[in-house]
Amino acid sequence: MADERDEIRARINIVQLVGQRVSLKKAGKDWKGLCPFHDDKTPSFTVSERNGNYRCWSCGEHGDMFTWVMKTQNVEFPEALEILAEQAGVELTRRGPVVSKSERAQQRTAMDDALQFFQEQLSKSGPGKEYLERRGIDAESVKSWELGYAPDIGEALVQHLKRKGHPMDECKALFLIDQRTDGSYYDKFRGRLIFPIRDERGDLVAFGGRLLGDGNPKYINSSDTPLYRKSRVLYGMYRAKDALNATRRAVLTEGYLDVIACQRAGVTGALASLGTALSEDHAKLLRRWVDEVVILYDSDAAGQKAAERAIDILGAEGLAVRIALMPEGDDPDTLLKKEGPGAVLRSVEQGQPPLDFKIARLLEKGNPNDKEKFWPAAIEILATAPSDMELQRHLVHLAAMYPGIPEPLLAQASLRREVLARRRRDRGAPAARPRVSPPVIRAVSELLPAETMILGAFVGETFRSFAWSVMQESGMFTSHAGSGLAAVLLSSFPDGPPEGEPKLWLHLIEEESDRDLLIRIGDDPRLDRLDQKFLDDTVAKMRKAQETRKLGELKNTGQSSEILKRLKQLKPSYEKEKIDEM
Repeated sequence: MADERDEIRARINIVQLVGQRVSLKKAGKDWKGLCPFHDDKTPSFTVSERNGNYRCWSCGEHGDMFTWVMKTQNVEFPEALEILAEQAGVELTRRGPVVSKSERAQQRTAMDDALQFFQEQLSKSGPGKEYLERRGIDAESVKSWELGYAPDIGEALVQHLKRKGHPMDECKALFLIDQRTDGSYYDKFRGRLIFPIRDERGDLVAFGGRLLGDGNPKYINSSDTPLYRKSRVLYGMYRAKDALNATRRAVLTEGYLDVIACQRAGVTGALASLGTALSEDHAKLLRRWVDEVVILYDSDAAGQKAAERAIDILGAEGLAVRIALMPEGDDPDTLLKKEGPGAVLRSVEQGQPPLDFKIARLLEKGNPNDKEKFWPAAIEILATAPSDMELQRHLVHLAAMYPGIPEPLLAQASLRREVLARRRRDRGAPAARPRVSPPVIRAVSELLPAETMILGAFVGETFRSFAWSVMQESGMFTSHAGSGLAAVLLSSFPDGPPEGEPKLWLHLIEEESDRDLLIRIGDDPRLDRLDQKFLDDTVAKMRKAQETRKLGELKNTGQSSEILKRLKQLKPSYEKEKIDEM
């Protein structure tokens, strides 16, 4: 078992593993990003490739690749081991009786078998292929987005899953089938184009289905299941991750076909929420990957209302927001078909700031002559202006419509006073102080500088054998932390110093506090300049200090002959200095 875990550690890069969920950027030796375990506003989460671990310096969450899978996928260690073994291509040795697949693995197999069924049905379905052709979705898009078809037959998928040996109650929990009052089962998706839904890691977690013709509901989406939480998954995230990381911008659309249309048009950062309005969890997920979101919702009233709500949710997470406007009656899918990719790209690039969008919406819905309703709403919007320049631009525009004050400059001054008054009222309640992540403390104050250098040399590979020999010399380490850690290392590796990066052997040190101390030592920036001469000088000073301590001990016990014997072993100048002192 230990060998299998070591093989997994050697094959899997923890930066790439964590990077499936968190956008990471290089920061010195390590990688940094927003912590996925708490509401992180400033990056306080680090991942170390050489140590094979992660740590949030704000909330304290930390661990290795096994801990990561356990906490992010809500599984126990045996299942985390299976998941990582599968990724690493490591075959686990079974001990004792044959163990059946874990529950999570069975669920994933059921989802994969359902996807295979839907894809096979699409290849046989005349109506499905006709619908795709009518919508302008080519064969390459069908293949890359794994589209399928659910036949309009009550129990086709049920029979397929039974033949594959899947328990019906498990398939029901996965929203693949449902149960009648008489206990029989039937398909949840019937007569629908099927859109597989993958999370940001690429795992198949749910399905969405669209009717090919008229009827209601037009869409059916998987409800929350053991594999899926719709408030935490965005359609297209897995395919868009590279674009999001490169541009730090996402394009948020309303549905599956919109995402596919945007991707076909070259808008590679397109995503969609699934069967639910944009949630705070969606915004937190986006915040880990991007700095800006362009909202590309439908141009109808429902789409524009949803855009207003999304502005507030995304803004609360500190994301910059713009709203893309499309021609009346169009969505990305129809715009692509009518005017081509350039029209979709232009809509994205010409997105409005939130203030412009909200004022335009107000003017579209309201009447500037209505002082009781229109102007309080306008003041509320203007009070959110991000700069005085933005405020002034809108004041000039709106002042011309202000009733009762024909002079534009006077109208502007009146509006400005009301805006400032509104801002003062909004600031009346004391704002909560922003949480500031504590600084990362790299210095290891428990150790003497020389001890840090030798133990740091042990963490690196180049001088590990040299450091190992130094640690074997009695009395070289004098601080409590240094001598304790050296003893732990010697006992942890009785056959000699370990080989390879720390991620391959760090787990063999039993106590977490000792592992953490060694990691902190390895982060000391001075270690980047280590060379053999520096280490030789460091060891010489440690030995000299050791002799000085021994001489002091002998002097206190009155052993003059032993003192002289030891002094003869030292340099002449040092001997003369000590004899003079006596």
